Amino acid sequence: MATNNPRTNPRPAIGPAGFIDDYLYSCEPVPNCGVCTALASELKQAREAPGHGKAYDAAAEIRNHPHPHRPQSEH
Repeated sequence: MATNNPRTNPRPAIGPAGFIDDYLYSCEPVPNCGVCTALASELKQAREAPGHGKAYDAAAEIRNHPHPHRPQSEH
């Protein structure tokens, strides 16, 4: 994370834009799916904790979790 030291960097620190979070953590849990429900809960808790690596993992699992009526994403 960037720091804002006025002697070495007179400009404010720049953080990632909100759209990056939207892209990384976007997913649509399938209603009434126990696995998706559990992963969505895990995602919510991980987003509230420092370090979002676990949040990204949970979002990716939700996106990639197979359902008969939803085709697998091609990555």
